[in-house]
Amino acid sequence: MGSLGEPSLTFKPLHPTFGAAVEGVDFSKPVPAEVLEEIKKGADRFGVLVFRGAHLNNETHIDFSKSLGDPNLYDVSAHIKAGRKMRFPEQPEIFDVSNVDDKGNIVTDADPARKEGNKGNFLWHADMVYNPRRALYSLLRAVELPPKGSGGETQYLDSRTAYDELPQDLKDEIEPLITNNSLMHNRKLGSPEFFKHIEPLDQPMARYKLVAPHEGSGRKNLYMTTYAHHLDGKTWEESKILFDRLWDHLIQEKYILTIYWDNNGDMVMWDNTAVLHRATSTGSYGEKYVRDMRRTTTKDNSAYSWGENDPNDPWEAGISQKRP
Repeated sequence: MGSLGEPSLTFKPLHPTFGAAVEGVDFSKPVPAEVLEEIKKGADRFGVLVFRGAHLNNETHIDFSKSLGDPNLYDVSAHIKAGRKMRFPEQPEIFDVSNVDDKGNIVTDADPARKEGNKGNFLWHADMVYNPRRALYSLLRAVELPPKGSGGETQYLDSRTAYDELPQDLKDEIEPLITNNSLMHNRKLGSPEFFKHIEPLDQPMARYKLVAPHEGSGRKNLYMTTYAHHLDGKTWEESKILFDRLWDHLIQEKYILTIYWDNNGDMVMWDNTAVLHRATSTGSYGEKYVRDMRRTTTKDNSAYSWGENDPNDPWEAGISQKRP
């Protein structure tokens, strides 16, 4: 903040309803508390914040995330339990979402479980909805990008505005509904043949209201993700009828923002309780070029962080490797 309390950051909108590029943050030193508050307020308003040329390393990435909230270590611990060798085991706050393995080699068909599991990331989701305590912020940074034009964009969806523009009768219908969410349901949707022997109902599911208040903005959010397996009191088949109707509305182009990763060092931060996101499978980098991306995630600490789940039973979803 300046001497008279004026804002120190500039937020440049990237879409008519959400998303902004942020200028004015000096990541070469700890971010002051007043600047953190500006960033949080910007996230409340825009849902997605883009920091070009942030140039964080693992340590400063972790430190910045911790200044925003408690780190969520689920991704690393779950993947280690499933047998994956992590590149940064000494830094469990860093989740490796690159296309390289622990030896720095590009992931190929020789690691089918990881490659097929990643396909779930190409579907619309919010992080950690499959756990009884959900995530708030995700911070994804580019360490080494493939050549420009070879793909790897990240897309975001304005689920708050999508809720606002639902017809009133549908708002009334979905207001009391509760979803049951499963990580393996998403994975099975992404790669049905590989995961055909997985039954999501064999594992516990996290329950959240389909219409979730967004504490930071006072708006309502259509908290609909591809982790949603079924609604309370309904089967998957019965729930799918309503889910398909909601997806037809949600995925309209007018709600979508595509972020192109321009240079190594860029970072995007988003609020998982206000927007959806997905990786894109377009492009040619695949098994040809390294795409080294690293993410941290913070736990939600709002009044709605535990959804309809029991805070005294903090289980975590598992990654099933069940094969025939």
